[in-house]
Amino acid sequence: MGMYTEFHFNAKLKSDTPEEVLHILQYMLHEQPKLNTRLPDHALFKCARWDYMLVSDSSYFCAQTHSQVSVDDLINSKYLCIRCNLKNYNHEIQQFLDWIHPYLDQSPCDFLGFYRYEIHDTPTLIYYEGTVVPSYALPLTPQTL
Repeated sequence: MGMYTEFHFNAKLKSDTPEEVLHILQYMLHEQPKLNTRLPDHALFKCARWDYMLVSDSSYFCAQTHSQVSVDDLINSKYLCIRCNLKNYNHEIQQFLDWIHPYLDQSPCDFLGFYRYEIHDTPTLIYYEGTVVPSYALPLTPQTL
């Protein structure tokens, strides 16, 4: 069967997020049936499960998968909300965080979410640290973006 990692992530996207990035996200969320853009040269897109990681689910965690990009027309903002669980064997979560980091509209020290391996009780917390490139945290330690 394999071991699963629970992933919760919530962030505001920059207003100038490129359409290509939004299209890739919609494809990953299965809101677009076809990918009509070239993939960036990033390690995430070399992972075997990148294209369905945000909609992956299992019975190992209590919450149901629901991931989406939502739009608040009143303030002209887009939000990325992820709740899924997946086999994170190739560090897909960490690669995703590295790829999405430049498109986040967050303030330093904002809490963005967590990921938790199936056999661990304590999650790895994810914080936004402005322009700092994400560090790949070991389990049980905070991760910053």
